[in-house]
Amino acid sequence: MTAPVDAKPDVIARLRQLPMHHRWLRWAVLAASLAFSAASTYYFSVQMRQEARSRFATIAVGVANDVQSRIRAYGDVLFAMRGLFDSSDKVTRDEFHRFAQALSLGERYSGVTNISFAPRVPHARKLQFERAVRAETSPLVKGLPEFAIKPPGGRAEYLVLTYIEPMGKNVAAWGLDLNADPLRRSVVDRARDSGQIASSSGVTLLRDSSASVSSTLLRLALYRGGGVPGSLEERQRLNWGMVGSTLRISEMIDATLSKERLSRTQLQIYEVGNAPGEGPARGTLLFDSAASGAATGPAPAEFSGYAVTHRLAVADREWRLRIVPRKDPVDFLDKAGSAAILAALLAISALLFWLMTSVAVSESRGAELAQRNREAALLREKLREQAMRDKLTGLYNRHYVEEWFDLELRRAQRHGRPIAAIMLDVDHFKRFNDSFGHEAGDLVLQELAGALRRSTRGSDVASRYGGEEFLVLLPECPFDTALRKAEQMREEVAKLELRYDGRPLGPISVSLGVAAFPDHAKESAELLRHADEALYEAKGAGRTRVVAYSATAGAGASNQTRVL
Repeated sequence: MTAPVDAKPDVIARLRQLPMHHRWLRWAVLAASLAFSAASTYYFSVQMRQEARSRFATIAVGVANDVQSRIRAYGDVLFAMRGLFDSSDKVTRDEFHRFAQALSLGERYSGVTNISFAPRVPHARKLQFERAVRAETSPLVKGLPEFAIKPPGGRAEYLVLTYIEPMGKNVAAWGLDLNADPLRRSVVDRARDSGQIASSSGVTLLRDSSASVSSTLLRLALYRGGGVPGSLEERQRLNWGMVGSTLRISEMIDATLSKERLSRTQLQIYEVGNAPGEGPARGTLLFDSAASGAATGPAPAEFSGYAVTHRLAVADREWRLRIVPRKDPVDFLDKAGSAAILAALLAISALLFWLMTSVAVSESRGAELAQRNREAALLREKLREQAMRDKLTGLYNRHYVEEWFDLELRRAQRHGRPIAAIMLDVDHFKRFNDSFGHEAGDLVLQELAGALRRSTRGSDVASRYGGEEFLVLLPECPFDTALRKAEQMREEVAKLELRYDGRPLGPISVSLGVAAFPDHAKESAELLRHADEALYEAKGAGRTRVVAYSATAGAGASNQTRVL
């Protein structure tokens, strides 16, 4: 239990011994710890933002699902109207009115300004159709302006809004020919051809002609015989009318989303065109809660990074919902927790700074010395390898092999064992450099080195002696065996078929000279010289051959040289 008390004076004594030139270390540690504190704080803040983004994404999904559910409900109304007309040979204005009353549009389908029915009327029946509508005795048409198809003008066919519920403010659209306006006609044509609901947004109703209110049209085709015909031709031939509804997006959003939710988010709705050439890629803005009066101003720009985008299918068109938070999604407690973490890390950094002043001199110097020893060992090993090996071929170099040969020859002399030397040279090597470039020459040398490795024993030493000249030393190898080994090397090299840059380099051959201890020399330098003389004898005799050294041949009598 007394160890910590006894250790305290020792720590103080070691602190006093700390060299002044090590003071930079504590500043480095302080800088590193502060950097770690900053990085950790940044990491935690990123995590907080990700959690906040996840929470807000959940809210955004809820908004998108609510809007999607509302749009599906509007679509269900159109299918119900199709069922009404499919189930009866003739639906009167009063029946259509009672159907609309049963739907309770104002209470259950907020945003829907009207539902309607429009039959197809050929030009030949235009006057007859107008007289028939004017002749209706239903109390629903009493007090209304005289019915007429509008706008005026002759057209091959009309699609006339005949039943509209509620009539009221929508009376301006009574008798409107949907085929007369290109935008409205595009919707009904798509509904007729697909048999499904078609939509188009950004439409200004006749009742809103004096106000900048944008509406969305939903249309569903009616076919003779009921249901939806299977082919496009049948759908175009059997189509006899259209049911539809019109909705105001702003009223729909007010009814779908609570004021509290709208106060926390900014909702923007764009219509994205599905057909080529229909609007810009970013879509047409249909609704912006910041401009609708549902909220006070746009979301702050710094919260745009939390924006969530959802795509909704609206009939045959697509809406893109962009939802941005108006308030910081990061909770106050999370911010306080991040500040507390930063304070704790700063305190730890200060503690580390203080503790580093107690680092022992012996530990510091010991670590430095150990590091230097490791670096020196690595450097020695690297220098030793560089001193032994030829960089291009990986074989031993001339300096190393000559030192090794001196030692090996003395060992052979002591034990009375033979040792052979094979000197070889690439025939016409200059041709490769001149014809193909120096890189091709390097390739030849590298492949030749590989052939030597394959032809030698583990105890043999192959080296690059200089330029295109190689030396192979064979310990405990008699002269005749060395001659056979040299012939094997020549044959192995002759098998090489090299290509460079897609071109064949042609045949490769070597000339080899062989000398052995104790047959031809007693010293290493003398033995190498004799092997070299035999090599040049091989070149003079026509190359691509093995020549064994003999004292007579070395003196000039070539007829005494053994050639393989």
